[in-house]
Amino acid sequence: MNTWQLQMAQNAATHRDEIAADLVHSIHLREQAKSGFDEADSRVRALEHLLSLANELEGGAPSKEVMKLHEAMVEVLKSDPTGMSRAVHIAAAINERGLYRMQDGRPVEGQQVTARVGRYPHLFDREGTFIKLR
Repeated sequence: MNTWQLQMAQNAATHRDEIAADLVHSIHLREQAKSGFDEADSRVRALEHLLSLANELEGGAPSKEVMKLHEAMVEVLKSDPTGMSRAVHIAAAINERGLYRMQDGRPVEGQQVTARVGRYPHLFDREGTFIKLR
């Protein structure tokens, strides 16, 4: 351990209780923020679905499925500079681009993306928590 690391370790040891309390508080804040985001995201999806239904009722073109989910996943992964992404990010990109909706009109969720990876092993590989094209 170099001098700087030793000083940092000593400082951390001196203030261990404060650091631990700050960590617990920060974890709590992160969980609150995540919960708030999930709640807002769910509300956005519900409102988007309601607007889609209203458009259909008023004679607008019904939102039709342009491609299959696995095709939308391929498109998203092809456009990703790294060529790989996590399921939740793939789902978010599909929803943002309007590439696919579930049969009941809801947006795609990460778990559906993950399930399709298993159904299309000739198209997708898993690398840890990441999904990539073969």
